[in-house]
Amino acid sequence: MDKDINGKNNNNNVIDSRKIPVDSKKMHEKIGIWIFTYLLRPSVLGILVLFGLLCFVLYLNPVIGMGDDGSTAGVIAGSDLYDLGELSPQESMAYFQKDWGIRQYYNDATNIQITAQTPFILTGKRLDMAFTWDWLFDMRFYAAVITIFYLLAMYLLFETVTYGKRSKWTYAVVALGVVIFGDTAYTVWINSFYTQALSFFLIIILGTSLIVMGQEKLNDFLLVSLFFLSSLLFCLLNQQYAFLGVCLGILGFNLKYVNPRKRYKDLCRICGSLLIVVSLAGWIFMPNGLTNLSKYHSMTRGVLMTAENPETALEYFGINPQYAVLTGSSYYEAISPATMNSSEMQNNFFKKFNPVSVAVYYAGNPNQLYSMLNQAVDSSFNIRPSWLGNYEIAQGYPPGTQTKFFTIWSTFKSEIMPGNFGFVTIWMGMIIVVYVRNFRTGIIEKNERNTLRFIGLMTWLFIGLWQLYFSIITSGDMDSLGRLFIFSLTFDLVSFVVLGKLIHWFEKKLRKVDWEAQKKIFFNKGNQDDQGGYR
Repeated sequence: MDKDINGKNNNNNVIDSRKIPVDSKKMHEKIGIWIFTYLLRPSVLGILVLFGLLCFVLYLNPVIGMGDDGSTAGVIAGSDLYDLGELSPQESMAYFQKDWGIRQYYNDATNIQITAQTPFILTGKRLDMAFTWDWLFDMRFYAAVITIFYLLAMYLLFETVTYGKRSKWTYAVVALGVVIFGDTAYTVWINSFYTQALSFFLIIILGTSLIVMGQEKLNDFLLVSLFFLSSLLFCLLNQQYAFLGVCLGILGFNLKYVNPRKRYKDLCRICGSLLIVVSLAGWIFMPNGLTNLSKYHSMTRGVLMTAENPETALEYFGINPQYAVLTGSSYYEAISPATMNSSEMQNNFFKKFNPVSVAVYYAGNPNQLYSMLNQAVDSSFNIRPSWLGNYEIAQGYPPGTQTKFFTIWSTFKSEIMPGNFGFVTIWMGMIIVVYVRNFRTGIIEKNERNTLRFIGLMTWLFIGLWQLYFSIITSGDMDSLGRLFIFSLTFDLVSFVVLGKLIHWFEKKLRKVDWEAQKKIFFNKGNQDDQGGYR
């Protein structure tokens, strides 16, 4: 013990010398706890891994994206962008185009479309201008905007499947989610002007917001706002999604029963009604994406291709049976464009049928519908159309080359998983059996929150199946780009939630096993067998 010059004990120096390491130790402990609690949480760690994958795939050379088939020209023009003309139409599909021109003067384009994509593209354009000012739009700035919302959606999804579970097994569940939804066949769409870039995260958010609301994990006002906003943006992506907007509006209106607070109920009523009105307006005023090309394929690559007697099928629609020669043909290979666009073709063929009449026909011919559903499911499991390349032409890859980096799930899905509607039907039945009990219990006990997990999964299923069916009646087996992507995504979302539940169930069973007792039984059995052998 130290003493001062008067012989008194001097403990000040001792105390001060001990304070520093004690405080430092506590600080390190707090930092360690914070890192483990937040940064090393399964959900956060999964997002960090996804962020690293996206940076590697979408932003670093060689930059990867989707080739352009021309279907996004209206949205591009509506965002005051234009094609630089460096690639021919065939090359545009075979190669990814990263740079686009920015219009400096009046936009005289005639095919301008303003959709839910437009604000996101304009935000990316402003970011580009803030950093470069070279009047060239680098698509990676748009991808950066989409990436933020994609990571938010994935965080909600990971929180959904890890809620109330033991940490070591939740890492396995999140790792599975990274493999499925971090698959490059999905994320490569982010570097494109296709609606898939937005529908990818919007569909995830609108389903997970319902499930998380049932878990009472986050604020109800925040979750119901996310549901309505994502539903609104989704239904305004395309006129053909407007019907789904009406259905989601009705669902959202009925979410008022989840929370008894008056302000919450009023929010559900107002937003639900607004979503229905906006969806109906979108159906009326947004451009109809159903062209003669898609109508032609709905007949030749759908109705006629699966009919036992194409002539009889044509007579059902009041079309001359001679048009049966077009069975199985595509729009571009059948006859000359001049003949295809002639008034005779319009009056005697195209005006004789529409999606409603095709749907009625399939209702009376379920065997043909089932055959088409099988082909649609098989096409959807490919995720990426084979004719769209992923690399820039300057990278030197052959035309149409698609990346194989981190494509474990998409490869398994397209090459091994059964691609037929019978498999999907069995899969849906198993999911309903597993989750319907909680839904029924929630209804009986008048606890609406217990019904939301089932409702969230059924919402995904409904959206996917509707898009699958709609693709058949509007495009035959030729729609491998838009609506089939949505079916593939919803299939994977529901599968992931169910597999997560299965993993947790398996872990729960393992925890109940007395491994020491099992070990003793195993070794005792082995000793008995040895003794029996000597006898």
